[in-house]
Amino acid sequence: MLLLALACSPVDLPAAAAATAEVRGIWLTRFAWSNREELEDALGELAAAGFTDVYFQVRGNFDAYYPSAYEPWAEKLTGTLGQDPGWDPLALVVDQGHALGMRVHAYINVFPLWRGLAPPAESSPRHALLDHPDWWLGRADGSPWALNDSYVFADPGAPGVRQRVVAVSEDLLDRYALDGLHLDYIRYPAKQADPATATANVTATVAAVRAAVDVPLSAAVWGVHENHWGWDKVADGLPTYHQDSHAWLADGLLDVAMPMIYWQVSDPPGERLDFTTLAADHLAQSGAGAVYPGLEARYGLEPALACVEAARAQGAKGWVLFDYSQAKEWLAEFGRRL
Repeated sequence: MLLLALACSPVDLPAAAAATAEVRGIWLTRFAWSNREELEDALGELAAAGFTDVYFQVRGNFDAYYPSAYEPWAEKLTGTLGQDPGWDPLALVVDQGHALGMRVHAYINVFPLWRGLAPPAESSPRHALLDHPDWWLGRADGSPWALNDSYVFADPGAPGVRQRVVAVSEDLLDRYALDGLHLDYIRYPAKQADPATATANVTATVAAVRAAVDVPLSAAVWGVHENHWGWDKVADGLPTYHQDSHAWLADGLLDVAMPMIYWQVSDPPGERLDFTTLAADHLAQSGAGAVYPGLEARYGLEPALACVEAARAQGAKGWVLFDYSQAKEWLAEFGRRL
């Protein structure tokens, strides 16, 4: 298999990053582009807007947006699971992103196993759902979790699942000149009957990846770690999804946590799901690591800028925008206003 990205080594200090000590990150998901030209255009727009770090999604549901020995090419690329599109999206992003002065992080969905009402088709490599049906996580009450128009999850407690995540991570770092590895959906889909075991399972996966890679390791984590404020109808990362991101930072398992605080700065401060309140809570637990608050673009330009200013006021050394496709219309103005 051709190792297309080896010619481009990681950059110590990209040009965009040299202009500011602040990390200005953006998630570039698999849904934000359809072909090579759109991906190239996106990278050019991000560099022009002053972003320093691109978190490029290369794994959605045990599939791949690069030639993987473990998982099939994503169906989205050609319409057929496992079909080679004739180019390597990750190699393009690494090469062009570095040439434009940005750091590139490979972003993987960790536990989502499959998405859709029909099972995966036969492919080479064969999809994990077909080869390892025992990895398919059931519901907390023991009943099956049926295929649906959202995700079914791999079982975080299954040793084979953890081994696969580590193998994918090592393969990416061995073959591409990446500046970091980024974990998403590193959690259960719902509260489990044995919270202590569930939390340990997720933490063990983070620890296994940490031990396997020697680049900065980051994770997108739930925006509310624990609901200390008594807000109504709020899911929180640790009690609801068994994601103990504060402990991961404290124990050195993560270099950076990116809490997905996908709400606005409230007026007055401290109201339900206030961005500033949640950013402060995560930043207070950063320990020796870092917290880059995640902000959502769907509210528009001014609310996004307000979140950046709130993150800065709380002492954050960076922030990450979700995502390119939602911000595309005002990205250039956003860059100017920063």
